[in-house]
Amino acid sequence: MRKNLILPTLLIVALALFTGCRQAEGSSPEKDTPAPASAAAQADEAQAPDEPRVPDGCAPEFRALFDNAVVELHGEGTLDVVVVTDPLCWHCRLGDKLLREYPELYGRLRLSFFPRRSFIGSDMAAWVLEDAAGTDRLEKLARYAYDGLKQPKTEDLMEARMLVLAQFAKAFPELLEGTTMEELYVRLQKDHEPHVQESAMLARAAHLPGTPILVAGDKVVLGFGPSVWLKVLGEARMCK
Repeated sequence: MRKNLILPTLLIVALALFTGCRQAEGSSPEKDTPAPASAAAQADEAQAPDEPRVPDGCAPEFRALFDNAVVELHGEGTLDVVVVTDPLCWHCRLGDKLLREYPELYGRLRLSFFPRRSFIGSDMAAWVLEDAAGTDRLEKLARYAYDGLKQPKTEDLMEARMLVLAQFAKAFPELLEGTTMEELYVRLQKDHEPHVQESAMLARAAHLPGTPILVAGDKVVLGFGPSVWLKVLGEARMCK
């Protein structure tokens, strides 16, 4: 990466401290376990304080996020983009809205889910979206997840998940065709919880501080800032 990108990257990291959906005590509804230090992280420790590492979206830990994600939406451009996201995170919703307004800036847009403890029950929203991956229903469900879904007012994880699922079922009654709420809950958890947990593990392995994270081609933005996102989307280069 060019040296003149270092200062903007520092500003981006600073921005993330104020505009990302962070959670100091954890990063998923379950208890977190520390991720092992990656080779990149060990290299960071060897660098001098005045030589910060510029995140490279083409590095293996960031490409793994894109390759692992199954929810794929499409823009009008050619750039591959992955957003590490939580459907109930406010700044993730702002980022989602921005991307919908500028579809010409990307081609394949994948969502890598990183449910946060602050947004209890959001992993159910991730399960619902992953269940619709590759179908005609995905676009409508994604729009509802980021525009209409409301945060459950409970501290019980299972209750929060059921309340999230109930909102989807009310908005899309066809989800309950031939099944019950309880049966649908069990199936979604069985089919999609392991993969969403794997996505969260990859986010922790990349040492991501929260959500949203934009990985656009070779560039990474920690947190949300509309001008920064648009600039990066316009300047990013595809990974080889």
